[in-house]
Amino acid sequence: MNKLKESIIGFFKNLKLKQIIYFVVMVLLALIIFALGVQKDFMARHQYDQMMGNRWSGDTRCGQVSMFFSENQGVSIDTVNEYAYKINKGLIADGLQEADASTEGGGAVWNYCYSAVGSIEITRDLKSVTAVGIGVGGDFFQFHPMRVMSGNYFTGDIVMKDYVILDEELAWQLFGSNDIVGETILLGGVPHYIAGVVKRDSGKYVKAAGMVYPTIFMSFESLATYGRIDASVLSTDGSLGKVNVASKNDDEEGGGTSDVETQAKGIVCMEVVMPNTVDNYAANFVIEKLSLNTTQVEVVDNSARFEDPNLFKLIGQFNMRGMQTKPVIYPYWENNARAYENILAVLLLIQIVCAVVLFLMAAIVVVQAYRHRKWTVGQLVEKAADWKYNLESNMKYHNEKWKYF
Repeated sequence: MNKLKESIIGFFKNLKLKQIIYFVVMVLLALIIFALGVQKDFMARHQYDQMMGNRWSGDTRCGQVSMFFSENQGVSIDTVNEYAYKINKGLIADGLQEADASTEGGGAVWNYCYSAVGSIEITRDLKSVTAVGIGVGGDFFQFHPMRVMSGNYFTGDIVMKDYVILDEELAWQLFGSNDIVGETILLGGVPHYIAGVVKRDSGKYVKAAGMVYPTIFMSFESLATYGRIDASVLSTDGSLGKVNVASKNDDEEGGGTSDVETQAKGIVCMEVVMPNTVDNYAANFVIEKLSLNTTQVEVVDNSARFEDPNLFKLIGQFNMRGMQTKPVIYPYWENNARAYENILAVLLLIQIVCAVVLFLMAAIVVVQAYRHRKWTVGQLVEKAADWKYNLESNMKYHNEKWKYF
């Protein structure tokens, strides 16, 4: 042991300045590769909209799959219900779910949500604000957890569709407070009850996707009935976020009808969490069981999109990344995820370049060490044989010593 220690100390003492710099560069490259790996993992784990598979997984490995539709495809709640029926049937056929199971209850093996984007005018007393409207159904807030400032989420299975959630900005515009649970606002002249206030996603790329306006989350039926479904609203509607104050003589009462539109179309996103027993099983299952036309529908395997193999594929397709050949407008959370995909792919590329350089530098060290070696292969073989003989002798000695105890 002392000889080894002396050899190592002697090796470093005899290094020249150029050699020291060379080894320092190698260490720095290794540290860069490690640091980028940690940073990538940190960034991926904080994409909460993409991690429902991890949150849902228990005894079975699960994955999250998103389907993005164009408004022209006319996806309605009936379409979503049909898809849910086919998924249930497929999971039973594959032996992953009992025949009487559903997406409800503690034993559920899968779940889903759906959403649409548009705009809606909200009135409270004399104030009115045109806000971004996110019409949701299913367990949307399980897939898209946001920080709750007050109150709580509402679920898609409630009978009454008149609960809403405001973001913090909209709450302050209308009420001057976050503590407004139970208060009412008018949508199309019909009272809706505030279930909670959330802190809207505000990351750099979320804002770049257009989420800079006050936002309200409501049932899909309410958005379809009292608002305007339009997935392109974030880039086209200049009236969003404006506050109007009516005069006291204006009629403050609503007078709208509470009958919601149940046959509305325009759902642009359906998300599913389900068993993903092998890679790509969930995504392929959804495409096959729902007979999706992937030239029209964008299917994304959220669970695996930030893993290195998929990021490596993205590097190879980077020159075509900006091309959009499907008639789909992504919601803000998908645009945000795609931006982070690009960032993580670039970080992976830097890791690969550093790893290649480090490998070449290490190979040069090995080659130089071999050329200036003071040993032969025969000597190594002889030392290995001696080590093997000593090990076997020690084992035999101890076996003989303790065999009578």
